[in-house]
Amino acid sequence: MNNPMSKRPSLPRSRAGTAIIEFALGSGVLFAMFAGTFEFGYTFLQYNRLQSAVAQGARFASLIPYDSPTIAPSTAFLAGVHNMTLYGSPTAGTSPVVRGITPGNVSLTVTFTNGVPSAMTVSISGYIIDSVFRRTTLSNKPRVTYPYQGIWTPL
Repeated sequence: MNNPMSKRPSLPRSRAGTAIIEFALGSGVLFAMFAGTFEFGYTFLQYNRLQSAVAQGARFASLIPYDSPTIAPSTAFLAGVHNMTLYGSPTAGTSPVVRGITPGNVSLTVTFTNGVPSAMTVSISGYIIDSVFRRTTLSNKPRVTYPYQGIWTPL
C-alpha cells in the first residue's frame, strides 16, 4: 500500500556556502583553543623563570656571610641578593632574567632562631605577568626558603 501522496518528491538542495559556514564556526573554536593554550603557556613560562631566579637568589643568600645583627639585612647583602635574583650574578647586570622585574619586586626575609640567622626566604611581590589577554599580578610568590648555612659575622 503505497500512498503516492505520502512521498514528497525530494528537491535537489544546493550545498554551496556550507563549507564557509563550517570553516567559520570551526576556526572560531580553534582560535579560542590556541589563544588559551598560548596564554597559559606564556604565563607558565614566565612563572617558571621567576621560580628559578628566586631559588637562585635564596640559595645565594643562604651561603654568603650575613653581616647584620638583626633581621634587617645590610645594604650590601640585600643588593647582592637582589642582583643574584634579577640578573643571575652578585653584581648588577644589564638585562634582568624576566622582562620588567625590578629590585622593588624582590623581597628578602631573614629568620632568626635563638638569636642567629636560621633561614633566608626570597619572594616576588607586585610583579605583573602581562600576557596577551589578561594580566596576572604575583603576590608573595614564587617564594623559596633555604636554611642559612653561611657564616654569621655581625658588625
